[in-house]
Amino acid sequence: MNSTLQGIRDLAQIEFLPILSQECEKVLIELMQKYKPKSILEIGTCVGYSSSIMLLNSEAIVDTIEIDEERQNVAKSVWVAQNLQDRVNAYLGDANEILKDVIKDKQYDFVFLDGPKSRYLEHLNLVLPNVKEGGIILADDVLFFGLVKGEEHVAHKHRTIVRHLREFLSDIENRDDLDVELIKEGNGIAIIRKK
Repeated sequence: MNSTLQGIRDLAQIEFLPILSQECEKVLIELMQKYKPKSILEIGTCVGYSSSIMLLNSEAIVDTIEIDEERQNVAKSVWVAQNLQDRVNAYLGDANEILKDVIKDKQYDFVFLDGPKSRYLEHLNLVLPNVKEGGIILADDVLFFGLVKGEEHVAHKHRTIVRHLREFLSDIENRDDLDVELIKEGNGIAIIRKK
């Protein structure tokens, strides 16, 4: 891992930034090397850690959406520090509002869903027509601390996210147009392939 990314990982621990778990990072690198995507969509830039991982392990161009301007500015400096900025199109705004415009007339080999968990299903359905046949959608944190598939009581503050993630998993696991692999490591990772 280069010093820029190690610095981001250290910062994330101090400031509780929601960057990739090490388990998801490993899966992401394996998928980049296996599928060699050329065009990637990321929903949820945060501070540019996951997009850097994807860029460093592929030759892809990444379109990435972030709602928080301060985090996006950090991400831009992270890309510049690694000389990756020419392969990133960074969009600032709420994915619920700008996603349609970002993906218009584009096709993607790979989509990384890591934005608002309660919007995963909505975002998946929106981007699916723009994903090439055989393309991969990776959704992170789908088991949400074990609460999504667990039987234990869900605290009030997590109920909406857990309910939406349960709906998301139920939907993708019962569709004929998708192949789904669920990895329990980390916080739960769904690897979805468009048939």
